[in-house]
Amino acid sequence: MLWFCLFVPAARACSVPVFRYALEHWPADPFQVTVFHRGVLSDAEKSLMKVDELANTSVRTVDLAHEPLDDMLDLWRQQKTETLPWVVVRYPATTGIRIPLISGPLSAETMKPLIDSPARQQIVERLAAGQSAIWVLVESGDKARDDGAAAVVEKRLEYLMGVLELPKLDEQDIANGLVSIKEEDLRLEFSFLRVSREDPAEKPFVQMLVNSEKDLSSIREPMVFPVFGRGRALYALVGAGIRHDTIDEAASFLIGKCSCQVKERNPGVDLLVRADWTKLVKTSPELARDLPSVAELTKFAPVAVTTASQPVDAAASEEPQGQRGTSVMLVLAYAVGPLLLGIAWILISKSRSQNRNL
Repeated sequence: MLWFCLFVPAARACSVPVFRYALEHWPADPFQVTVFHRGVLSDAEKSLMKVDELANTSVRTVDLAHEPLDDMLDLWRQQKTETLPWVVVRYPATTGIRIPLISGPLSAETMKPLIDSPARQQIVERLAAGQSAIWVLVESGDKARDDGAAAVVEKRLEYLMGVLELPKLDEQDIANGLVSIKEEDLRLEFSFLRVSREDPAEKPFVQMLVNSEKDLSSIREPMVFPVFGRGRALYALVGAGIRHDTIDEAASFLIGKCSCQVKERNPGVDLLVRADWTKLVKTSPELARDLPSVAELTKFAPVAVTTASQPVDAAASEEPQGQRGTSVMLVLAYAVGPLLLGIAWILISKSRSQNRNL
């Protein structure tokens, strides 16, 4: 770890805006779908369990006829029902949110709106098209207050798009593959979307949002959630908190430089969406290229330089063998180090994901 800290430049803050870095580099964490049953499931029940693979979910079955693990048994007892099969959907473990998103009988009525909805389809389409963020208004049901909140947000976003500027991309970040599009193709664009609490097709989506923070579910006020990246809600602006200064603060964060590339150290909660992000988001050719050979790397090793006013003997100007070896090692560290760190991070993330699913 000390070697990585000393020699790997990828750990520094990057110049890529948060919204674009999140879109390209932050996979959405899986929602935990647990199906309780007793005995063999029917073909129809198995079909209902086949959650779309494009959705960020992790499905687990628990047969109560056998001896389930203690944590699963505790979860089942919390349901206070005898209906089987029974499905419980929970937020990703990384969120720390313990309240289930939904729970109920395993049925088409439960599962279909869970995975997808018209509002989420629009969000995916807009994010994939390169928009910076979609500001989702969850209506309170009071038309006057909802219209007032919508007017404040829409007018302010229009103003911000005229005055804010994206950070200039660093050439090294582009070379390192931290962004897959050209600087001229990177744009600042916000859009607005209203969602009704009374729309049955959006019920799970609304619940995802209003349960993403403590006590939001008990508040009946207009709520605005900036959604960015691969369907990540930043945080809620609620009621009287929907003001110019709070909108400005959230917008500035989203278009600002990504000061920390680790997703878990940034604000926000991943939402459950259906999208093939690997196809929707461009990948950088820098990320797929072959590693350079040692011979190619040594071409960039430091060489001795002399000036006209200070001639140096040719023999003395040769770099000592030990220094040459050190130079090559430094070049290797800078060239290969980020790749090794990336591989290590992927392995750690997979391990954490597997542990969460146990």
